Amino acid sequence: MTAVWIRFFRTTASDSAAEDLEGGGNINSIGSADIELVDGLKKAPDCSFADSDPNIPPDARSFPTIIWEVAVTESSAKLAMDCGRFIACSQGRGLLAIGIDIKRGKDDSGINLPTVRCSMWELERGTIITPWPPTQPSNPMYGWALDTLYRSDTDNQTSVLTPATSFFCISQLGDPNAPETIAFYAKEVQNFLVSMIVNHSK
Repeated sequence: MTAVWIRFFRTTASDSAAEDLEGGGNINSIGSADIELVDGLKKAPDCSFADSDPNIPPDARSFPTIIWEVAVTESSAKLAMDCGRFIACSQGRGLLAIGIDIKRGKDDSGINLPTVRCSMWELERGTIITPWPPTQPSNPMYGWALDTLYRSDTDNQTSVLTPATSFFCISQLGDPNAPETIAFYAKEVQNFLVSMIVNHSK
């Protein structure tokens, strides 16, 4: 994936971005190394990049800010969950997740026509929750658990047919004796579809 990025930037006249990826700047490819998330899962992305700028904290430099997930056999819903989990369950350190959803199909003549849907997920916001846990049932965060990924584009958490477009995860940061409780929201901010077109006139 790193080689693909370098080739892309070279062909689009962005030499500085390509040099960053080749080791001359602050973009550090960390491949598909396991990433520990607050919901207790380890996530191994298909590809990831981190900011190695020495001016940012060491823990931020070791955690990817951009992640790529490619789905060929897994479902679209699982791909959306993977992207949302990386952003929402990383305590705000994941900034961008790019999902590539590849579906195989055939046209009327039986020719394979893969369709690719690309989606971009970003950290939409972080909302401080005070007090924690909420004691009033009228509070929208009442009854939710810490360090758990929740779908936030619907009230139905168990039986939803369409892939999610937003998630949230509640985490605690700072002093263990007086932590700050924050709900991190991940959202699909953009998507586009790419289809192969076959010319049957030849």
